[in-house]
Amino acid sequence: MARRVLSTENKLRKEVLRVVRKKKMCDLDELIQKCTSYTWTQVFLEVDRLSRSGELSLVCKKAGEYTVTLPRAA
Repeated sequence: MARRVLSTENKLRKEVLRVVRKKKMCDLDELIQKCTSYTWTQVFLEVDRLSRSGELSLVCKKAGEYTVTLPRAA
């Protein structure tokens, strides 16, 4: 079962990064809509994990609205 969970997490990570790379920038709600095989919670937690690891940037546009982008190159 642990292998299956890791496989699902890896697939979600790849899907989130694929969508953001293609769009360059997208609203969190739009990203969630594009990841149709996953729940809102799964996508949100993956975006949180990716932003904490520096693989994505999560920017608050205004209260309750977030934009997901690739991080700027240093």
